[in-house]
Amino acid sequence: MKFTWFQSKLTFVIIPEANGSVVRLKLPRAALWCAASLMLLLFGTTCVLSVRSLHSTVSISLKSVEMKGRTVQLEQDLHRKNAAIERLQNDIYALSKQAAEVRSQMERMQRLEQDLHKLAPGSIERRKADGQPVSSAVSAGEGGMGGEAFPVTEEQTHELAEATGARYASLHAEMKELASRLGQTKRQLQEKQERQQRTPDIWPTLSKVVTSSYGYRKDPFTKKLSFHRGIDIAGKLGDPVYAVAGGVVHSAGYDRLHGHNVVIEHDKGLRTWYMHLNSAQVDRGDPVDKGQAIGQLGTTGRSTGPHLHYEVLLSGKSTDPAPYIPNDNRKKERNK
Repeated sequence: MKFTWFQSKLTFVIIPEANGSVVRLKLPRAALWCAASLMLLLFGTTCVLSVRSLHSTVSISLKSVEMKGRTVQLEQDLHRKNAAIERLQNDIYALSKQAAEVRSQMERMQRLEQDLHKLAPGSIERRKADGQPVSSAVSAGEGGMGGEAFPVTEEQTHELAEATGARYASLHAEMKELASRLGQTKRQLQEKQERQQRTPDIWPTLSKVVTSSYGYRKDPFTKKLSFHRGIDIAGKLGDPVYAVAGGVVHSAGYDRLHGHNVVIEHDKGLRTWYMHLNSAQVDRGDPVDKGQAIGQLGTTGRSTGPHLHYEVLLSGKSTDPAPYIPNDNRKKERNK
């Protein structure tokens, strides 16, 4: 019965226009069923392929989005790393600049120390640091070491750089203050040295034998009481006569009373006068230093023998030279 149904035919009548002939098309039921099945199969296959294609497209899109997200995350991580590296580089650069400034300060302080030693030799000593000395083994890194090693994070490295920078800044400020104090001390020593340079405080001759002091005495020529305005220092003919302080030659010349003589102008209205020289080695207006030879000891002018008449004038008036010469090893032979 079923087989007969498949073998039966269906007639399709095609009626054209009014003047055309009628066309009858007979097709077996099996052919029509096969054609319908084939169309349904093609439609199903097309749907399956479309679904699979859509799934693949969606999967690819999701993976693309995921990859873009990962790429963005990696770019952000890379940006943070680059920013951290840049900060560390800036910190290292700042530390290097601070280290250079500290080295420069140290060099200036060392030069100041050398200058201070020159200005006041022996008065400034380097002191050793207080505390127990570090053993050679520790300082050389010898001996055992151990302990667990913990990796340093980026944040810890940054904190270390900041702490080191703060210590450098503090050290720089301390050294700057110390350099200022040393500079002030240097200026004070220079001023003191200049005052000492221009203050009479040495013997004007090699000899320290005073033959006549400052004050009243019997004149060696008239034997009458007279006032002696300086001191007479005995010595050998031709011995050097020294400037007792730095200054400028006020006058240098010869007259019958004082012989060859030199007057030196010092600070604060102070002058020193050197008389009876065998010869003078300076001229008016010449600058002189303390201890510089300005002439030779002699016996020119009103003199009984080789000696130096040394006189100190303060604001134009004679004063006792004794406070301006050292007391050590002073010898007094006779008071004429």
